[in-house]
Amino acid sequence: MPEAIVYLTETKPCPKCKTENAVVHARGEDFCGDCYIFYFRGKLRKQINEERYKVKFGKSLEIYGTQKVLLALSGGESSIVLLDIIGALLEGQNKQHRGKQGFELVLVNLDETELDSLNKKLPDVLPKLLERYSPVNITFKVLSLNSYVDESTLHKISLTLEFTALSKAVDPHKTTLIELLKKCPNKSSAEDLLTIVYESLILRVAAEEGCQTILYGHCMTRLANEIIALTVKGRGSVIHKAIADHTEMVDSKEIKVMFPLREILHAEIAAYVKLAELQEFVVESTIEKSKINRNLTIRDLTTNYFKQLDATGYASTASTVVKTGEKLGAPKGELLSHCQVCGADIHQDPSTWLRTITANDPAPIETDEEREYLEMYQASLQDAQEQSVAGGEPLNVCFGCIITLGGVKQDSGFTWPIEGKSKLEYLYVNESQEKQKVLDEFVLTDDEEE
Repeated sequence: MPEAIVYLTETKPCPKCKTENAVVHARGEDFCGDCYIFYFRGKLRKQINEERYKVKFGKSLEIYGTQKVLLALSGGESSIVLLDIIGALLEGQNKQHRGKQGFELVLVNLDETELDSLNKKLPDVLPKLLERYSPVNITFKVLSLNSYVDESTLHKISLTLEFTALSKAVDPHKTTLIELLKKCPNKSSAEDLLTIVYESLILRVAAEEGCQTILYGHCMTRLANEIIALTVKGRGSVIHKAIADHTEMVDSKEIKVMFPLREILHAEIAAYVKLAELQEFVVESTIEKSKINRNLTIRDLTTNYFKQLDATGYASTASTVVKTGEKLGAPKGELLSHCQVCGADIHQDPSTWLRTITANDPAPIETDEEREYLEMYQASLQDAQEQSVAGGEPLNVCFGCIITLGGVKQDSGFTWPIEGKSKLEYLYVNESQEKQKVLDEFVLTDDEEE
């Protein structure tokens, strides 16, 4: 199978514009830099070709009103490419329609500086990128991850031997998200909980900002990665929402979630970054990943898997995985409850299912040594049951959260905010927006002038 991207070394004209030399071969065709960028911008615009994202007049304006779109900006290659494409779209609308644009764009970055030891901070480099789309007005905000921590709802969570969860409220105390994650059983558990935090905060910001749409920069390779990782983590029931366009309800507000780059491979994203000269704006972690598999998280392992496929010419495998994942729908059956940790729907009691598939009959005792070990084990069970009885109130958890909390001991437990909503804490808001707000306060309307 051919590689997703081949950089051309021989000199030959671009078959599209016939004026520049072709520099890259993608999807069976040769492109010069400008034609490649134009081609992939066109693919994204097909994804957001609805009337609500176009410049609106008359009846269309009455129906859709002023649309507001939130773009989740991590600073990685995919999200920077998505920003460049959306920014160019708004710039074109602004010029073509004399200062009007189809929607307002809000960029939200979740501050991961302390988590990933990033090589640069987005507020230091992003304003220069936003200048490319002038005079389009784009809001940019950086949100603290600690906004997820509602100290008044902290609970100590533990798992019983019957695969049920218990929670006990703890006295409110000052803590950070990173401090809570350090108490996770393992790296994969911390990674899984971080994903829950990211999705929850983005939805909350969208609702607070009055956004009708959320755009994620997940490319096809990332979505394939997500499918495999969610399956391994026991979260197969949410795959249909994690990779496909869908609608969420937040505070009685309907918000559309979209993945516009879903048809583009990561190798093609990297080529776009190179040809559009976006390298200086890409934010990367300086933490070197371990080369030992047992020290890697589930997502690290799946990421390495798709990198190997890309390097060996089988990048299109990601397309097969995504197309298979798209066939998955929501679980069928009666909705029993919602997980109080991640918010997922629970259609089948996971603890009952786990007890059903667990072997309950022990092997026969044959020696005195085995009998001694059995007595020690039964004594530990009794102690664990006593701790469980005094451990707190039952907590609704899904199968994925049972896997994530695996390894948490009854005596120590794991502290986490349960269904709390603290105030959103912004670390940075672009100055252009703040200055405009101040200026607006001093603008006199016709009524005020009279």
